[in-house]
Amino acid sequence: MQLDLLTSELRKVWGRPILELVIGFVFLMALSSTQTMTEIYSLEQYQSNFQLIIAETLVDALTSLTLPLTLFCGLLVSLSFARDYEQGLMQTLLSLPISRASIFVVKFVAVVVPLTVIAWSTTFFVTALNFYSDTNTLITVFSHAIWALPIILLALMFYAGMASMISLATRKTVPAALITLLTSFFVGFVSMLPERTIGALANYLIFTPYKAPSVALGRIIGMRYLPDAIENTVSPWVMLGLLIFYSVVLLVPTYLYFTKKFEVKE
Repeated sequence: MQLDLLTSELRKVWGRPILELVIGFVFLMALSSTQTMTEIYSLEQYQSNFQLIIAETLVDALTSLTLPLTLFCGLLVSLSFARDYEQGLMQTLLSLPISRASIFVVKFVAVVVPLTVIAWSTTFFVTALNFYSDTNTLITVFSHAIWALPIILLALMFYAGMASMISLATRKTVPAALITLLTSFFVGFVSMLPERTIGALANYLIFTPYKAPSVALGRIIGMRYLPDAIENTVSPWVMLGLLIFYSVVLLVPTYLYFTKKFEVKE
């Protein structure tokens, strides 16, 4: 029953032209942020800078995908949750011999997992295509890029948790999508405020949900920051722990809200 529900949910959420649009836009954003090694390096310089360039490219790609992934996640979750309420399909699902927990997990997985796979595979492909010269180079790129997979997943869990909470509160597709988009733009805008606007507080914006994924990835794979940057003082595992916290901070209460029958009038 759960497998059939998951298959149906994937077809509903990722039907044409949504899948093609997401893949095309994510690929374009990843491609536009990828660095190309245009400078001429000596062999020693090339070897010493190669891994650093890969790290910078992966971090730039993830940073450029933050807002698009947030928007897509919000739209897809709205289509999954809010549209079912609006069309009366949720009551039908709840009448099936399947737990509310399973319904929630299926809807969540149907959005987050495919979007994670699309974002990571696109980022890895574009990076590998840009730097590929031999098998050893491909292995080096993969060893760096593999860290982006769990980080993208954790980031999307936060975005999806926010979107599902809004969807359950509104139960209308268009309002849920619009509120999620506006919230994403607002929080993303606040996360990008420069130091000249908010002073020293700007240094601590790396701990926000929209900047923490890029910083965590950069710290893990050896991204180079300015000498006085606060990123240099933060452990990569602290940033990873912060991402795990963000991934559940909205998801857990939303999950409890749905499974405890608070959102459906009996």
